[in-house]
Amino acid sequence: MNEILIKNNIAEDFTGGCFDTAVKYYSKGEIILRHLREEKETGIVLAGTVLIISINSEGQKSIIDVCTEGDAFGDGLFPDGGLNACYALAKTKCTVAYADYNKLIRRCEKSCEKHAELIDYLLGTAVRRSMMHIDILSRRSIREKLLLFFEYFFGSSRGVEKQLPLSLSELADYLCCDRSAMMREIKKLNDSGVLTSNGRKITLRP
Repeated sequence: MNEILIKNNIAEDFTGGCFDTAVKYYSKGEIILRHLREEKETGIVLAGTVLIISINSEGQKSIIDVCTEGDAFGDGLFPDGGLNACYALAKTKCTVAYADYNKLIRRCEKSCEKHAELIDYLLGTAVRRSMMHIDILSRRSIREKLLLFFEYFFGSSRGVEKQLPLSLSELADYLCCDRSAMMREIKKLNDSGVLTSNGRKITLRP
């Protein structure tokens, strides 16, 4: 488990410390929170992958965040307006700890450094994920969005096969593009030698 979460005693079957946390378990495909904007708790992923999904008035689905171990979602990390139909979904089997956001962001009576470190970590990683997604969505073409997503995803691991954390349909929802058009771009990237793909398994060439 994430070292900062362990240091703050945010672990399975634990309550107490600077703030109480309630741990819940979810099966793959289970809806975790139905109305994120109305929630008063912040969820911290202890294990698994959680998708934050928005649905517009026309029923079109977009994935606006992908949360893995150590990532937070819910109260304090969600806009006050818009995105009315937004929910959290267990992409995989998940374990999530819930904390009161007001307790989470306020230093405890002892003003312990580990609490401040946790706040900085949770808010900092949430901001970085959001900025990364904005950067990807700002690209003009599907090809540019794909290449930048792969650049973020692979980091320094070019030449190594990795499995995407999303299905290809979910990737299209994350990139806010048509799946068929995205698949055509992936085929072009394969044909030009930029990458090699086999379903969700991708190798980005050096």
